[in-house]
Amino acid sequence: MEELELKVKELEMKIDELESLQENYQESLTHSLDENDVHALVDELIAEKELITQADLEKSMSKAHLQMIKWVVGTGISSVALLLGLLRIFM
Repeated sequence: MEELELKVKELEMKIDELESLQENYQESLTHSLDENDVHALVDELIAEKELITQADLEKSMSKAHLQMIKWVVGTGISSVALLLGLLRIFM
């Protein structure tokens, strides 16, 4: 009879442990869902408030492309000028 009671107590302890593990997993899942909800809410607020309009975005992209083209052209001209200067020195 005592052995049966010990086994029952062991099983109760294991059940308690499993229930606490389940609660921990449930809390972690709830926490990750909350983070996803926050990201979705922030995206929605940005869309509603229109922090940057499509026209502003295109304008800034055009400026960035123009700066990149100027930099590439300037670097190419400088490289050619340097090469010509070196050729004059050594010839």
